Amino acid sequence: MTALTKIYTRKTEKELNYARTRDVLEELRVLEKQKGWAIFEALKVLKEGKADSFSFTKDTPYQYFYGRINEEVVILKLKTRKGETEFRLPLEQLI
Repeated sequence: MTALTKIYTRKTEKELNYARTRDVLEELRVLEKQKGWAIFEALKVLKEGKADSFSFTKDTPYQYFYGRINEEVVILKLKTRKGETEFRLPLEQLI
């Protein structure tokens, strides 16, 4: 008897866009209110050097939000079933 297994392949197409930092921060405020995640509190912890990264996860519907510091930039990623979005914000522009 031949055993079968599922294989999941994900192909992504990258798209690069630009936005003003203040617009990204406003979108983060909206996301914080919608999801109930303490995004700006986590960003404050990163900025103060108390942690190197943070993440928030929601299973239904699947959402994963991750942030980390890379030198003078904060890298934020939002993953959903529809795709992944990455933001890079200069550390000095965080509130």
